[in-house]
Amino acid sequence: MNGQIKMTKPIPKSMTDGLNDLLGFQLVEWRSGYAVLDVELDDRHKNRQGGLHGGITASMIDAVTGYCGIYEPDSSKRRGNVTVSLNINYISRPKGARLRATAELIRAGRRLYFAAARVTDDQDTLIATAEAVYAYIEKQPKTRSASSS
Repeated sequence: MNGQIKMTKPIPKSMTDGLNDLLGFQLVEWRSGYAVLDVELDDRHKNRQGGLHGGITASMIDAVTGYCGIYEPDSSKRRGNVTVSLNINYISRPKGARLRATAELIRAGRRLYFAAARVTDDQDTLIATAEAVYAYIEKQPKTRSASSS
Protein backbone atom coordinates (compact mmCIF):
# COMPACT_ATOMS: atom_id res chain seq x y z
CA MET A 1 0.00 0.00 0.00
CA ASN A 2 2.96 2.32 -0.50
CA GLY A 3 3.16 3.29 3.17
CA GLN A 4 -0.27 4.93 3.09
CA ILE A 5 -2.44 4.71 6.17
CA LYS A 6 -5.71 2.91 5.52
CA MET A 7 -8.82 3.85 7.48
CA THR A 8 -9.51 0.91 9.74
CA LYS A 9 -12.91 -0.71 9.86
CA PRO A 10 -15.46 0.05 10.98
CA ILE A 11 -15.63 3.36 9.17
CA PRO A 12 -17.81 5.68 11.27
CA LYS A 13 -21.52 5.43 10.45
CA SER A 14 -21.70 9.22 10.19
CA MET A 15 -19.54 8.99 7.05
CA THR A 16 -22.32 7.24 5.14
CA ASP A 17 -25.45 8.88 6.59
CA GLY A 18 -28.09 10.56 4.45
CA LEU A 19 -28.54 9.55 0.82
CA ASN A 20 -25.57 7.17 0.93
CA ASP A 21 -27.24 5.24 3.75
CA LEU A 22 -30.65 5.31 2.05
CA LEU A 23 -29.11 3.79 -1.09
CA GLY A 24 -27.13 1.20 0.89
CA PHE A 25 -23.65 2.50 -0.01
CA GLN A 26 -20.83 1.18 2.17
CA LEU A 27 -17.50 2.99 2.41
CA VAL A 28 -15.18 -0.05 2.56
CA GLU A 29 -11.78 1.54 2.04
CA TRP A 30 -10.57 5.08 2.56
CA ARG A 31 -7.07 6.47 2.60
CA SER A 32 -5.23 9.49 1.31
CA GLY A 33 -6.20 10.01 -2.33
CA TYR A 34 -8.27 6.82 -2.58
CA ALA A 35 -11.75 5.55 -1.67
CA VAL A 36 -13.92 2.50 -2.38
CA LEU A 37 -17.71 2.20 -2.06
CA ASP A 38 -19.74 -0.99 -2.41
CA VAL A 39 -23.48 -1.54 -2.81
CA GLU A 40 -25.59 -4.69 -3.02
CA LEU A 41 -28.17 -4.07 -5.75
CA ASP A 42 -31.88 -4.49 -4.99
CA ASP A 43 -35.25 -3.15 -6.20
CA ARG A 44 -34.64 0.41 -4.94
CA HIS A 45 -31.76 0.72 -7.44
CA LYS A 46 -33.86 -0.13 -10.52
CA ASN A 47 -35.29 2.17 -13.17
CA ARG A 48 -38.77 1.70 -14.61
CA GLN A 49 -37.42 -0.79 -17.18
CA GLY A 50 -36.00 -2.96 -14.38
CA GLY A 51 -32.32 -2.14 -14.97
CA LEU A 52 -29.87 -0.20 -12.86
CA HIS A 53 -30.93 3.45 -12.63
CA GLY A 54 -28.19 5.75 -13.95
CA GLY A 55 -28.73 8.02 -10.95
CA ILE A 56 -27.51 5.26 -8.64
CA THR A 57 -24.26 5.03 -10.58
CA ALA A 58 -23.95 8.83 -10.60
CA SER A 59 -24.62 9.08 -6.86
CA MET A 60 -22.08 6.37 -6.15
CA ILE A 61 -19.45 8.14 -8.27
CA ASP A 62 -20.22 11.51 -6.66
CA ALA A 63 -19.82 9.99 -3.19
CA VAL A 64 -16.63 8.02 -3.84
CA THR A 65 -14.84 10.84 -5.66
CA GLY A 66 -15.94 13.15 -2.88
CA TYR A 67 -14.36 10.91 -0.25
CA CYS A 68 -11.05 10.42 -2.05
CA GLY A 69 -10.18 14.10 -1.89
CA ILE A 70 -10.91 14.77 1.78
CA TYR A 71 -9.25 11.90 3.63
CA GLU A 72 -8.26 12.87 7.16
CA PRO A 73 -8.44 10.41 10.09
CA ASP A 74 -9.15 13.26 12.53
CA SER A 75 -12.71 14.33 11.73
CA SER A 76 -12.17 17.70 13.42
CA LYS A 77 -9.51 18.51 10.78
CA ARG A 78 -11.36 17.07 7.78
CA ARG A 79 -12.22 19.58 5.05
CA GLY A 80 -15.63 19.83 3.45
CA ASN A 81 -16.23 19.75 -0.30
CA VAL A 82 -18.81 20.43 -2.98
CA THR A 83 -19.06 19.02 -6.48
CA VAL A 84 -18.13 21.52 -9.19
CA SER A 85 -18.24 19.18 -12.19
CA LEU A 86 -19.06 15.51 -12.71
CA ASN A 87 -18.59 13.83 -16.10
CA ILE A 88 -19.80 10.23 -16.35
CA ASN A 89 -19.36 7.74 -19.18
CA TYR A 90 -21.87 4.90 -18.92
CA ILE A 91 -20.20 1.87 -20.49
CA SER A 92 -22.30 -1.22 -19.77
CA ARG A 93 -25.14 -2.67 -17.73
CA PRO A 94 -24.18 -4.68 -14.66
CA LYS A 95 -24.27 -8.45 -14.93
CA GLY A 96 -23.64 -9.03 -11.22
CA ALA A 97 -25.55 -8.23 -8.05
CA ARG A 98 -22.99 -5.93 -6.42
CA LEU A 99 -21.28 -2.72 -7.54
CA ARG A 100 -17.92 -1.33 -6.50
CA ALA A 101 -16.88 2.27 -7.14
CA THR A 102 -13.20 3.17 -6.76
CA ALA A 103 -11.81 6.68 -6.94
CA GLU A 104 -8.35 8.18 -7.04
CA LEU A 105 -7.23 11.72 -6.48
CA ILE A 106 -5.61 13.07 -9.66
CA ARG A 107 -4.48 16.44 -8.37
CA ALA A 108 -5.29 18.73 -5.45
CA GLY A 109 -4.69 22.44 -5.14
CA ARG A 110 -5.58 24.90 -2.42
CA ARG A 111 -9.20 25.34 -3.55
CA LEU A 112 -9.98 22.56 -6.04
CA TYR A 113 -9.24 18.89 -6.51
CA PHE A 114 -9.63 16.52 -9.44
CA ALA A 115 -10.56 12.84 -9.16
CA ALA A 116 -11.26 9.87 -11.43
CA ALA A 117 -13.54 6.90 -10.76
CA ARG A 118 -14.50 3.49 -12.11
CA VAL A 119 -17.59 1.45 -11.32
CA THR A 120 -17.50 -2.32 -11.82
CA ASP A 121 -19.75 -5.17 -10.79
CA ASP A 122 -18.84 -8.37 -8.97
CA GLN A 123 -18.19 -10.04 -12.34
CA ASP A 124 -15.62 -7.37 -13.27
CA THR A 125 -17.92 -5.75 -15.83
CA LEU A 126 -16.95 -2.11 -16.33
CA ILE A 127 -20.15 -0.14 -15.71
CA ALA A 128 -18.92 3.46 -15.84
CA THR A 129 -15.93 5.77 -15.70
CA ALA A 130 -15.92 9.36 -14.51
CA GLU A 131 -13.93 12.51 -13.87
CA ALA A 132 -14.90 14.94 -11.13
CA VAL A 133 -13.86 18.36 -9.87
CA TYR A 134 -14.54 19.50 -6.30
CA ALA A 135 -14.10 22.72 -4.38
CA TYR A 136 -12.89 22.56 -0.81
CA ILE A 137 -15.17 24.39 1.61
CA GLU A 138 -15.10 25.24 5.28
CA LYS A 139 -17.36 22.96 7.26
CA GLN A 140 -20.51 24.57 8.53
CA PRO A 141 -21.28 24.11 12.23
CA LYS A 142 -24.05 21.59 12.77
CA THR A 143 -27.33 23.20 13.67
CA ARG A 144 -30.45 21.61 14.98
CA SER A 145 -33.29 21.36 12.52
CA ALA A 146 -36.68 22.84 13.34
CA SER A 147 -38.16 19.34 13.61
CA SER A 148 -35.68 18.33 16.34
CA SER A 149 -36.58 21.28 18.61
